Amino acid sequence: MTVDERMHEHDDYLWERKGEVDPEVARLETLLGAYAHAGAPRRLQPPVRRGARRRRMALAAAAVFALCAIGMRTWYQQRLQWDDGQPWHVVAQRGDVSVDGRKAGVQATLPVGGLMETGADTVARLRVAGIGELAVGEDSRLRLVETRTGRHRLQLQQGSLWARVWAPPGQLGVGVPGAEVLDLGCEFLLEVDPDGSGSLAVRSGWVQIETSRREVLVPQGTRVRLHAGGDAGTPYDPGAGAGFLAALEAIDARDGAVDARGDEVRRLVAGARAQDAITLLSLLQAHPSLGEGPLFERMAQLLPQVPASRAAWEADREALLDDWRHALPYPRIKGWWTQWPDALPARDRKLEHWLRTSGRG
Repeated sequence: MTVDERMHEHDDYLWERKGEVDPEVARLETLLGAYAHAGAPRRLQPPVRRGARRRRMALAAAAVFALCAIGMRTWYQQRLQWDDGQPWHVVAQRGDVSVDGRKAGVQATLPVGGLMETGADTVARLRVAGIGELAVGEDSRLRLVETRTGRHRLQLQQGSLWARVWAPPGQLGVGVPGAEVLDLGCEFLLEVDPDGSGSLAVRSGWVQIETSRREVLVPQGTRVRLHAGGDAGTPYDPGAGAGFLAALEAIDARDGAVDARGDEVRRLVAGARAQDAITLLSLLQAHPSLGEGPLFERMAQLLPQVPASRAAWEADREALLDDWRHALPYPRIKGWWTQWPDALPARDRKLEHWLRTSGRG
């Protein structure tokens, strides 16, 4: 037997536990025996690649997003659905409330054709079908005219009304003497006196007033006066000065038929602040002839980011008006869905404060 064969014979024990055991190896086995592994050898898992992990996380996030989107869409569709003629529910009240002459309880309903009346120091809250909520203030008379999916119509004969709706434009309409107030996805306060005059204050979004002669768009943060003859004035900022408002009332009283360089326009321009640009723009839209005087120059000064010149006004008046309209700090009319806080219920104290301060101011 060669030397290599004898070495291989002794090495068999190290690999196969066969053959002669070396005393040193036996001693080491005894010392390390307590640490020997018992059981099947562990299988090593292949390392997870970072790219694969990211893909799995992205897929999981996409699945969650899809489920949320489906849930929101289902909730939204159910919110808009309302059976034809289904009455509205009274959800809260304080004071003397009656429906069709009978005292209304907390679980009362307002049917189609029903007339709700409130006494002094009274507030009644109702659900606007499934799209929002409404409150009626003291000494008010409110009739439910029509209610169905996509169309809900009321008539405020007198008193005050607060409404907050989150739905596509035009679903809620409130008739007042000689006009109709159309919600464009918003929150607003409406007041009507027994003689038919009143006011509208918009707190979010936009409201459109339709009269027999014209349409008036009223953005959030502004007011407009309602005249007993069934017409609406020009929107204005509540912080406008007394001189500015007096000049505006004089112009509205003559339906814009004033001298473009006359005293009324000059007083209006002298009191115009940056917040009053909506009033000037509304006047130019309704009465383009007023653009021949200083009102045009003041409008251009208030919105310097829009290039404006007499030549541009004469060449394409509508385009310039549209540029000015988009430069104003108000939400887009077609972006009603961004007013999502209007889907949340209002707090009772804040609501009553709004109703108490709904005067024409």
